[in-house]
Amino acid sequence: MKKITIVFILFFGLTNLVMAQMKEGRIVYERKVNMYRMITDPEMRARVPEFRTSQFELLFNDQASLFRTVPEDEAPDPFANNGGERGGQRFMFRMPETATYTDLASQVQYESRGMFEKTFLIIDSLKTIKWKMSEETKTIAKHLCKKATTSVPLQTMRFGGPRPGGRNNPDTTIKVPATPKEQDVVVWYTEEIPASIGPDTFTGLPGAILEVNMDNDANVTTAIEITTKYPKKELVQPTKGDKMNRAQFQETMKKIMEDMQKGGGMRIRVNQ
Repeated sequence: MKKITIVFILFFGLTNLVMAQMKEGRIVYERKVNMYRMITDPEMRARVPEFRTSQFELLFNDQASLFRTVPEDEAPDPFANNGGERGGQRFMFRMPETATYTDLASQVQYESRGMFEKTFLIIDSLKTIKWKMSEETKTIAKHLCKKATTSVPLQTMRFGGPRPGGRNNPDTTIKVPATPKEQDVVVWYTEEIPASIGPDTFTGLPGAILEVNMDNDANVTTAIEITTKYPKKELVQPTKGDKMNRAQFQETMKKIMEDMQKGGGMRIRVNQ
């Protein structure tokens, strides 16, 4: 009986230690975006992989979290070992660098975005998300997760066909719908990491979000590595960029998109 008691004490002691350790650390995510959901032109589809893969990391402690892009030169080449090149050409879709810092105590987010050769710093209160909870579970990165769902308005892009001038013209138009649409979001969170954190601006659950599935697999962000070690000095609030709240940022993006459409659309460069 004494041996059994000792075993239980050791077991629960180790469990509590692990839970305490996971109050801070680093989560690495892999994001897969289905490019064919955006690209309608067959010629463009032939020059890009179906999925664009990139990596992000989430640094966190009991006071704050920082979700940021892993630099492209440190992430796998999205065009390696796939059909991304045709006839010596390939389209380069470099995702904008982002860094989202969440002050858990004040419930304020500082989101830095590099877009259109400018840096924007969006400062706003943490958005309350209406989650629908579920008891459905699955395991991600060795952590038991529960399911939650919601819907969010998103600005989408549609990649059209070549501009006038023939297939050798290295510019291609991107058509951007002006009206956002609601998209379903399915997330999986773990109570084994007792922090209300997650990728991008997703928060508000009783545990860290380890997967975000947007619009039925069109954009999926999944945790692939979790560790208690992280660069503590880098968990800092971003300060550079044009400061504005989220409503002002959305209005700025809307104007940029409208100007792009008036000018014939945004152009992307094809590497020769």
